[in-house]
Amino acid sequence: MTVANEQIAESSSKGLLNFRITVERLIELLDLEDEDEYGILKPTEYAFRTAMKWVVEAYDVLRENFPKASVSTDELGSIRLAWQNTSADCRVRLFCPSNADDRAYIYHQKHEEYKSEDIIAASTLVHWLEWYNQA
Repeated sequence: MTVANEQIAESSSKGLLNFRITVERLIELLDLEDEDEYGILKPTEYAFRTAMKWVVEAYDVLRENFPKASVSTDELGSIRLAWQNTSADCRVRLFCPSNADDRAYIYHQKHEEYKSEDIIAASTLVHWLEWYNQA
């Protein structure tokens, strides 16, 4: 009985660990210098809040199936989250813009097929992360 409980706890904690790693990576972006010779390094408050919103909402649905993401900023203070499976040649990217004038979008690719679409609800991110998990 104890072994079964431990296995359940281990499998459900993987998604939580991936979620924590992703959130920690997002928070670390806030410690970056404001800018360098190439542009803004630290994300804008809008980009950070948008990224956290989509990640938290996706985790609420995916739970143990939440994959960890790499994170980065661009020269405008936007945030990009990247999920990449090199063995399956599959990737999902979430772009969170620096301001409300631009829309967040998702880019997804498997082999030579790719597409991007605006994200207006967490269900879009959930859908593509489920697709990514099945690759």
